[in-house]
Amino acid sequence: MNPIRPLGLRLALCSLLAAAGGSVVAPQTLAAAPAMFKGNAQLTGVYDAPSPRRLNGVRFTFSAGGPIRSTPAVVDGTLHVGSADGSLYALDAESGGRERWHAALGSGISASPCVVDGTVFVTSRDGKLHALAAADGARRWSVDLGRDLGDKNYWDFYSSSPVVFGAELYVGSGDGHVRAIDRQSGRVVWSFDAGSRVRSTPVVSDDAVVFGTMSGHVVALDRKSGKQRWKFATEGASRTFADKENDTTSVFGSASIEAGVVAIGGRDGYAYGIDLATGAQKWKTTHNGASWILSTAIDKGTLYIGSGSAAIIQAADLQTGAERWRYATSSAVFSSPTIAGSVLLASDFSGTLYAIDKAAGTELWRFPLGDRSFATPVVAGHVVYASSDEGTLYALDVADAAGPTPAPLQRFVYWEGAQSGDAFNWFRNDIDAAIRGSFEGTGYKRVDGPKLVEAMMAQVSGGGRSIVVFAANRVPLGLMEPADTTSLLRRYLEAGGRIVFLGSNPVAFKYEAGTGALVDFDVDNAEKILGLHYPPLENERGFHVSTATVEGRAWGLRGQQAGNGAIAPAEATTVLAVNEFGLATSWVKRYGQRGGALLQLAVPTYFVVSMTPFHIVAEHGF
Repeated sequence: MNPIRPLGLRLALCSLLAAAGGSVVAPQTLAAAPAMFKGNAQLTGVYDAPSPRRLNGVRFTFSAGGPIRSTPAVVDGTLHVGSADGSLYALDAESGGRERWHAALGSGISASPCVVDGTVFVTSRDGKLHALAAADGARRWSVDLGRDLGDKNYWDFYSSSPVVFGAELYVGSGDGHVRAIDRQSGRVVWSFDAGSRVRSTPVVSDDAVVFGTMSGHVVALDRKSGKQRWKFATEGASRTFADKENDTTSVFGSASIEAGVVAIGGRDGYAYGIDLATGAQKWKTTHNGASWILSTAIDKGTLYIGSGSAAIIQAADLQTGAERWRYATSSAVFSSPTIAGSVLLASDFSGTLYAIDKAAGTELWRFPLGDRSFATPVVAGHVVYASSDEGTLYALDVADAAGPTPAPLQRFVYWEGAQSGDAFNWFRNDIDAAIRGSFEGTGYKRVDGPKLVEAMMAQVSGGGRSIVVFAANRVPLGLMEPADTTSLLRRYLEAGGRIVFLGSNPVAFKYEAGTGALVDFDVDNAEKILGLHYPPLENERGFHVSTATVEGRAWGLRGQQAGNGAIAPAEATTVLAVNEFGLATSWVKRYGQRGGALLQLAVPTYFVVSMTPFHIVAEHGF
């Protein structure tokens, strides 16, 4: 894998690095481009990587001991990322995410590491800046950045990330200062007192350092001397918390710079375009006058803005602020947008990672991350790295797919209401309701029997892309009539639809006439309708331990689970998990020429588990 090479920043010469104890490593003639938050010192969010227009699956996952809000930095095949568990991790990005080392820093890490010339720099929540050897995590030096000013911690989620420019690092801190620090020795070159906490990451140009403060100001300093050039007051600078019982003052988000324009958003509900040279306002815009504007990215004259409660990503003209398009997310966007080629990536509080066509503002694909996502995604080669408060980092295989943008994916979850006491009930303890709620929470539309028929008929007659997850582990009888390949269920699959069963295959059940109650397990319908041949019950019955296959792990399954209703591996197109006897308990079977697929997975019958792996597998490659 190639290292990330941020656009617009190339260091000319490599300085001597001071190792622990003051020893010096040999000089290099040419420094590698640094990896840092939002890709470069101008914080544009642009990465030199292929366009991730298609999601192929999960390359690997890594679980930390706490939420991951830190944005990864990838250099020379090593991925560096911090966690709220207080550790900085170095993972082998080329061989399954194997941990190379981790360094316990004694306090949570919500900032993003910066890696340059064999050293990793990162701040921790206790107000320290650390320098570690990229090769093994050995400590080189640390700087105490002081204690936080005041006790206001309202939605205070991030620490400022270090940015490298030339021989120095630039970083803000909770004690109200922005510092320039010699990256060889940790010596403070200059320090500027802003008088208010600085959580934003400084954005650096050739001669200026720009940052936001909790007091609602945007400040520009001379990069070499640290002296103030200008100070811009946002609308929020004149507000207090009591005005709306909300923070409508702070500028927590980091700015982006391109073409002499500083673009930055505030918790006052406005995004601002500020002249870098003078500090004069060029424009300001708002979504609705109330929603926090928290993140920015810029590419070739277009500004991309992430919003809090407005729950949108917005594209605007960098010079005027005029909107070009907006995309509705499922929840608040705190992470910064990331741009690779023709694609914009962003994640939100619903735990969804979105891939959006940056020109049109249309969705290309999405991926569930399992919890609120504060971390900014990163692209390196053909891999997207993303994480959430679940504490899992996902390495996603992606491709720059040619051709037109695919039709929007129609998502449905079938559920007929609570089944407690129903003689048929497969899932107990309201597990079916939990499954339904989980999928509804990520954008699936709940459908009952008649609506399910409508959805399937639409796929059969009009094509497109649709998926049905069966939370209620039963199939309406009308979908299986007649019991052969002309049934609506089979025609839906042949027409390119996707079906996901999460309990034992409900097509292989026998129902009582009139009541519809389950009376037996009968594989006849499964054979006639789906072409599946189940082994005799005495050969396979019970919840045997199942282990994900290599393909299953690539699709997103984790570890082991208990599977029931297994089939011979040869019956499936792709085997996702096998039990102790070599039978397939989770699998995929393809139908027709239009990509239709039946997915059999195994959600526990009696207790709730994380549904994230099942969300991931359900939409794999879709």
